[in-house]
Amino acid sequence: MIVFHTAVLYIILRYMQCFFDTVRVKKGRDLEAYVLYLAAVCLVDMVPAAMPLKYITDTFFLYLLVQIYHGKQGKKLLAASLIQGMNLFCEVLAVYLLYDCKVDGIYGREMYYITFLLMYVCQRVMEKFCIRNIKQDAALKHWDLLIFLPMISVIVICVLITFDLENKYIGSAVSAGMICLNLIVFYICDELVGTYMQLKESAVVARQLESYSNQLNVVMKSEEKVRGLRHDLKHHLSQILMLADKNKTSEIAEYVRSMQEDLLSRGEHISSGNADIDSLVNLMLERAKKELGNVRCRVCVPQELDISGFDWNIILGNLMDNAIDAARQSEDKLLQLKIHYRQGMLFIEIRNSFSGELLKTQEQYLSTKDHDRTDGSQVHGLGIRNVRRIVEKYDGSMEISDRDHIFEVRILLYVSVKKEK
Repeated sequence: MIVFHTAVLYIILRYMQCFFDTVRVKKGRDLEAYVLYLAAVCLVDMVPAAMPLKYITDTFFLYLLVQIYHGKQGKKLLAASLIQGMNLFCEVLAVYLLYDCKVDGIYGREMYYITFLLMYVCQRVMEKFCIRNIKQDAALKHWDLLIFLPMISVIVICVLITFDLENKYIGSAVSAGMICLNLIVFYICDELVGTYMQLKESAVVARQLESYSNQLNVVMKSEEKVRGLRHDLKHHLSQILMLADKNKTSEIAEYVRSMQEDLLSRGEHISSGNADIDSLVNLMLERAKKELGNVRCRVCVPQELDISGFDWNIILGNLMDNAIDAARQSEDKLLQLKIHYRQGMLFIEIRNSFSGELLKTQEQYLSTKDHDRTDGSQVHGLGIRNVRRIVEKYDGSMEISDRDHIFEVRILLYVSVKKEK
């Protein structure tokens, strides 16, 4: 029996790898947890009890096992219920196929072989087609609604067992039907999750295109003003020369200053030479200048950095959006942005004022936006989590702090300068 439970534990491990990010689990902790779970299941199996009671007990132990992974509690409960449910359906189907209606009887080795085979096939099908995107923790907000599907399916199976259904074919059909039903529903949910993720990526691309379009307009206006200045340069030089002959230095300075102001294009707040940064930051600063009273920006970076425009949009787009929204609701209306590059390291610092209290756990800040919060148990701050994902991609680090109603994000990325072809 312990060999069978160990084999089932392998199936459970594969399910966990589909549902959760196993990289974030401390080394050694997962092995200890799985050994304890196996010992608990084997101990319970030695105690005579009805199958529904054993199912509930095993589900509780599995729910405790899931706690080693990072994710919402609703998602963890869903994973425990679904895994136990699918394994139960496979076991009941094997019993009906081999032993007619003797669900609580004594079985031979062939039953365990068939059960494990069914479990393995179901897990592979679900891994391949049904839960490819659900690993994303922010994919679904209402995990609790999905929990009802495996629970109701288990209740139906328990009813068949309790009332001793004697028809082999009906029992097999119901068990197989529950397996297919769960697979189909989770396939549909996974497709919805995939669509949701594509929409999020499309939103990033749309903002990127908007920033490029904005920067193109800025460049075109600058070019138009330069052509106008070049056309009138002869008159400007004559005027400056005339003022110089009369030693009117203050008037010369004022005249040159007016020429500079005329050259500055509306909407061009920075000009670092890096097209990705300039286009996005100019777009965000244009919005910030309209909504905030205290906006400061300093950017000093090479023209070509080995970081994609898509990643720039996720980092600066999310952080600047959050900063502007928070600063707008504060009294100081402060926003500061610093980006500089030194010896292979890219530093990004964003500071903004905020009002009220921030929501945070030990691991992360939570969103205070009404449209992000559906209940007190939801885990939010999706934008920050997306930023962390990009930071990890470049082997960087991110620090977040809040003090005296100033929210500050500091990011370090290890980025190289693109070599000229």
